[in-house]
Amino acid sequence: MFNFFKNKIKKNPRETTKEMKVMNYAQGGGSRTKVIFRKTRDELNTADEDIGESKDLLMARSSYLYMNNAIGAAAIKKIRTNVVGRGLKVKPTIANEILKLSQDEVDRIHKEICILWDIFTDECDIENFSNFYQIQSLVLINQLVFGETFVLLPLKKKPGQLFDLKIKLIDSIRCQNPQSSNDNIRNGVEISSDGEIVAYYFTKNSTSTETVRVDTVGKKTGRRNVLCVMEKERIGQRRGVPLLSPVIELLYQLSEYTSTEITSASVAALFSVFITNTSEDTTTPEGEDPLMNSESEKEEDGDYIVKLGNGTLSELPPGKNITIASPNRNGASFEEFTKTLARQLGAALEIPYEILFTNFTASYSASRAALLEVWKMYLMRRNWFVSDFCKPIYEEFLDEAVAKGMLNLPGYENLLNRKCYQKAEWYGPVQGQLNPVQEVNAAVTKIKSGLSTLDRETRELNGGDFEANNTQRKIESEKRGELKNEQSI
Repeated sequence: MFNFFKNKIKKNPRETTKEMKVMNYAQGGGSRTKVIFRKTRDELNTADEDIGESKDLLMARSSYLYMNNAIGAAAIKKIRTNVVGRGLKVKPTIANEILKLSQDEVDRIHKEICILWDIFTDECDIENFSNFYQIQSLVLINQLVFGETFVLLPLKKKPGQLFDLKIKLIDSIRCQNPQSSNDNIRNGVEISSDGEIVAYYFTKNSTSTETVRVDTVGKKTGRRNVLCVMEKERIGQRRGVPLLSPVIELLYQLSEYTSTEITSASVAALFSVFITNTSEDTTTPEGEDPLMNSESEKEEDGDYIVKLGNGTLSELPPGKNITIASPNRNGASFEEFTKTLARQLGAALEIPYEILFTNFTASYSASRAALLEVWKMYLMRRNWFVSDFCKPIYEEFLDEAVAKGMLNLPGYENLLNRKCYQKAEWYGPVQGQLNPVQEVNAAVTKIKSGLSTLDRETRELNGGDFEANNTQRKIESEKRGELKNEQSI
């Protein structure tokens, strides 16, 4: 009986025997003995330690690559051009479900906001150099190169301008710790006990070390003082990481390899002929240069330096010979090797190889798939950019317009109503079209089936405005009617 129950008892799966070897992470990525992991770092650090301590170095190297590396500059500029392009445009869409205004009143508000917004976009730069759409491009480029862009929103009255609200950009290198700081202040950013960013510290200018504390929001008004446009990827992260950070080493190696290959190709392309005098008579007529009519230089000690050149003919002095180290370059593998590295770069930056190099040599389906894939990243970054930069400034603009009596928005002083009035959509560059006829037909089908609207499809196909198009079409139709009447007379 005992043996019967003993046979029925199942062994605990966690119990091991000498004959049974358990496979877990310790045999793979958690191994402490494998040779491949000897160069890895096995310590866990906070975001401040991993990012903050290397922040200045990452910014310097990223800036260098943007200025001096073709692929690095291409990646950043392609994101800039497709995310903001000529600028993200606003379309007011107030939440009338709560406001309960008449449709005529809604149309009036939308048109008045658009008119005033156009005026503000020309006046917003505190330096009087760029408009709002050019500032968008500058903000995004700096965010990609340095990891973040700091934006101040001061109020400054200027002659001949309607709006006091201004945009002032601050270079990331000016965000530094004050001379006396504590654990709550790291990399020029101060946080509260809840982890909320409450202030930034900026040097007075690019050469000064004296810092000024700027609260993120006004203590009395609650209005935004500082915007930080950045992509957050770690819990507790205070500063942004440059876009090129994961591929900095790879870009440097690729640049060095390319430079070496160019040098090797240049040396191999040179054609030089050397004539060696093997006669026993090594005397040279007095006053005559033994390397006359050859491309050479004479050093102070009397030795000659013979240069390689394009089609040069050089005569060596008697008893001299030359041996050239052949570069032994295999140019055929250069293109394929660089393509492999470029694909790795594209994977890390979320930009397919075809898009990064504007090299659409594959099939239509492959090119279309690459465009669709990269467009997901563009739209994601656009949404983040709108949330961090465009939307806060638009809300501050409405506050000032209402406060100065430029806009009549009933019930705007109520916080809920204010949020409803501040609702808007933002549109920018549209996705490239490989087959416009098919894509227009797809848009028409979506409109007919109720999956989209004429206004949305107009903006997404060519960035146009349906209402403006409709008004212009009405004008053109009337003119065409007049023209037909004149022709019939």
